[in-house]
Amino acid sequence: MRHVIRVASAAVALAAFAQELPPLPERFAGTLMVMAGRPTGVVRIAITIEKWTTDEERKRMLTALEQKQTDGLVREMEEYNVGYLQIDQKLRYPIRTAATWMSPKGRMVRIATARPISFAEDMTGFRSLDYPFGVVEFLLPSDGSPGEGTLIAATQIRFNEEGRIEVKSMPQSVAPQQVTNLVPEPAKSKQKDKKAK
Repeated sequence: MRHVIRVASAAVALAAFAQELPPLPERFAGTLMVMAGRPTGVVRIAITIEKWTTDEERKRMLTALEQKQTDGLVREMEEYNVGYLQIDQKLRYPIRTAATWMSPKGRMVRIATARPISFAEDMTGFRSLDYPFGVVEFLLPSDGSPGEGTLIAATQIRFNEEGRIEVKSMPQSVAPQQVTNLVPEPAKSKQKDKKAK
């Protein structure tokens, strides 16, 4: 079955609680439960967010998707680099868009890459060219307990008949993977990284 997430097309407003957010960059580390593919098991996941996608950038992405479909959205997203995602100490994936908003249970965070996360191809045995986005969404509870969420390794983004944006995973048994135990970690600034070099 295809897993579907409905994403509101309206821009996410950060101003209402921006002063409550920790300073950027924000870094989170936790575990990813890989329940399908080769191999299965628990691996480390690290997420670093260096900036939040602006309303204007989001509008440009929506316009690219509307006018030029998936290829146009991929090209537009590749213009942005707002952080990176790393799984199991392997290569980093650039995060192309990142949003955060408050919910009744705590703070939600959604990030997306402009290419599939590699184990999706391991699961299916072929390149997921028609599903070029990786998406992670997680909740940071208000009580300070570790965050939890999901990772969808290969997705397709499009408008449905109602004009809403849909995110669909590949149908070849690539179910959402569980992200758990996400906790904040100190993040080095770019300036410190340059000094270290």
